[in-house]
Amino acid sequence: DSMSSALQVLDYDGTFVYLHDNRLEAMRIVHQASPGGEKERLIALTGSAREVLRDERVVTCIMPDSKSVMVGQSRPRQPFPEVPEDLDSLSPYYQLRDAGVDRIAGRMTRVIDITPRDKFRYGYRFWIDTTNFMLLKFELKGVDGTAIEQVMFTDLKVGAGISPATLEPSLTGEGYNWFRQESGGEDPDVNPVQPDWIVTFLPAGFKMTDSQRRRVRQGGEHAEHMVFTDGLATLSVYVEKVMANETAFTGLSNMGAMNAFGSVLGDYQITVVGEVPAATVQSVARSVARR
Repeated sequence: DSMSSALQVLDYDGTFVYLHDNRLEAMRIVHQASPGGEKERLIALTGSAREVLRDERVVTCIMPDSKSVMVGQSRPRQPFPEVPEDLDSLSPYYQLRDAGVDRIAGRMTRVIDITPRDKFRYGYRFWIDTTNFMLLKFELKGVDGTAIEQVMFTDLKVGAGISPATLEPSLTGEGYNWFRQESGGEDPDVNPVQPDWIVTFLPAGFKMTDSQRRRVRQGGEHAEHMVFTDGLATLSVYVEKVMANETAFTGLSNMGAMNAFGSVLGDYQITVVGEVPAATVQSVARSVARR
């Protein structure tokens, strides 16, 4: 439990690097936990200038290059994954191995290797702070064992008082275009449902954790959205009516570790997205059928 909640309950200010698609990005993260909830600020240190501010309710992205600000409902953190509370519960689907100790950002860590027992999921490697159980480095490994993504702290101060000023944006957004995404919680068109569609193939251990029917765009039909996880990897399945004069998305698409596969069944577009191998999203998409 300490391990899964450390990134949420601790105050910290650090710099991390994120390696994906042969690109290396550096970001600063400032995080404060209080009885009123979490507050977080992410600042890009490389590439296009941008800042992301997040609290319990709202996430705000400020992008000076395009002079735009996007405001939406708060979403789960990225790019560090949540480490499951009970790693042993993963053992039917992953082989867990203690890979010794290592030093990250000047701090001692315990290294845990997590190897999938089948080809339907990726492998992981976690570097966990031995003092406060924070995840200080994370590696996502492809089917061939090579790293697809890496996130690593290079500098970290934990527990030091976070001054309110460090959580304020350096950019005011004055004179920018503001875009507001409707919050799912306030949208009357979003509701938990018994889906009209079923997924007839899922890799062992994947269970549904959420099912909603929502209008994903103005004037469009309601789409079904189902979420499945094995405790580490997550899959999203979307089923939506193809609109007139619209080209459906078919075939495979990927960005870093994220794979998507689209197919058409009658008048419906089926899309499966997840940080799992391409063969997994393809197999799951082809198994979707009407209930």
